Amino acid sequence: MTNSTMMTMVTPINRAKRMLNLLKKLVKEEYLYTDDKLEEVKSQIKILEEEIAMRQTKEFKGFGK
Repeated sequence: MTNSTMMTMVTPINRAKRMLNLLKKLVKEEYLYTDDKLEEVKSQIKILEEEIAMRQTKEFKGFGK
């Protein structure tokens, strides 16, 4: 595989983590958004955190768990 194809392969967990980081940065700039939008973003953060935790438990590759 070439470097360019390796760089484009992204797992769903990595994509979700990047989205989570972006949403958290968005919430830090709360003065730019309405209260309704902030509540929506916070609920999306919660959903993403749960999704990441669920996928990590399914994809765990190691000893003892």
